[in-house]
Amino acid sequence: MTRRLVLILLLMVAPSWAAERALLLISIDGLRPDYVLQADAHGLKIPHLRAILRDGAHASGVRAVLPTVTYPDHTTIVTGVWPVKHGIYSNQTFDPLGKNFEGWYWYSEDIQVPTLWEAAAKAGLTVGSVSWPVSVGAKGIRYNIPEYWRAYRTADDLKLLRMLSTPGLVAEIAKEEGPYNMDIDDAIPGDLARTRYADWILRHGKPQLMTVHLAALDHLQHLTGPFSPESNSTLEQIDEMLGRLQEAARTAHPDYAVCIVSDHGFSRIDHSLSLIRAFADDGLVTLGTGSGFRGAALVLDWKAFPEADGGSAAILLKDPKDEATRAKVEQLLRRLAADPANGIARILDRTTIAAMGGNPNAAFWVDMQANFSVVNSAAALVTANKGGAHGYSPTHPEMLASFFMAGPGVGKGLALGEIDMRSVAPTMAAYLGFPFPSADLKPLALTGAK
Repeated sequence: MTRRLVLILLLMVAPSWAAERALLLISIDGLRPDYVLQADAHGLKIPHLRAILRDGAHASGVRAVLPTVTYPDHTTIVTGVWPVKHGIYSNQTFDPLGKNFEGWYWYSEDIQVPTLWEAAAKAGLTVGSVSWPVSVGAKGIRYNIPEYWRAYRTADDLKLLRMLSTPGLVAEIAKEEGPYNMDIDDAIPGDLARTRYADWILRHGKPQLMTVHLAALDHLQHLTGPFSPESNSTLEQIDEMLGRLQEAARTAHPDYAVCIVSDHGFSRIDHSLSLIRAFADDGLVTLGTGSGFRGAALVLDWKAFPEADGGSAAILLKDPKDEATRAKVEQLLRRLAADPANGIARILDRTTIAAMGGNPNAAFWVDMQANFSVVNSAAALVTANKGGAHGYSPTHPEMLASFFMAGPGVGKGLALGEIDMRSVAPTMAAYLGFPFPSADLKPLALTGAK
């Protein structure tokens, strides 16, 4: 059976769904809620986002997870639990010696709890997804184009993506919409490709649940900071893409809802701290000469390792029972934190990490001040580094993510206040009418008015 025939059969046998509701869940990576809530103050022309704010429910902010980075947060959005339960602790898998060549948590088999996609499919809904993190091989997604690269987004990577997507899907869409762009750092061209492909799936597959990840805003904020002219222009172009996706969803299902979420906020930075430099100087990490994969510090051996995630770093011990190393690490971290020039906001211990649902393997967690990031280069301890970052503890107000939703049955102008990211998945499930008991929290009440 050819891949094209498999795709055609999928389109023909898609089950009908008795309920009228359908949902388009779009993640705009790095969207702070004040981009929309204070659009006038920033001079933003985002009519589609503003219409969703006006016509539906919104949160003043969404408290994300530890750390506030893309893959753990997106997994919480579709599972309703913290990283300690779903098992996606960072963007990249833990790999201090660089043997995995900066491999990320691409594969859904690493998710240790049920997902929204699985639950929707079990309830009889057709599910589609484009570029959602940790979706390679995801169960329940009938039309799936996952987020993936391996040789850093080369032409051969696109061949591999075609094999990892629903059989025949990428090639079939390309006939109408042109080549797919899998480079999440290609900003607007990448998001335009993801929009075109999601539009096609909405029009042809008519999924009742469609998840889409748009990454351009995150990339521009890393380069230029939040609310820069470049970042604002990027969001305005994403708003146009949102209009196209809404129109496609409306064509597929007249009674659709759209929910805009983000994974984290953003902070401006002007300096970076090289924790690996400090760990090497203290004999906790052994560095080689030269550099590792794509300029990272070349690590030969380690007793304790700082896993950098932008605004914070989890500290892991090679031997969790090595109390002498644990004490040495704590002494080093306290000494670094005592110098304001290093930009450390606080050191989290295991009890605090557990209370935030972070990586249970971390002995400590270094949380930076809002204008500092953590890097794992072998450069000087502190360097100037202009741009933007996330990855801090979710307690930083700059890290609040977004939630805006409009559609049938959603209260117009409903203000939800600050919400927990774990409430998104059960709320989406309840809206679509299927159970999702594995989530930590109950669904939000979306009816009523402000």
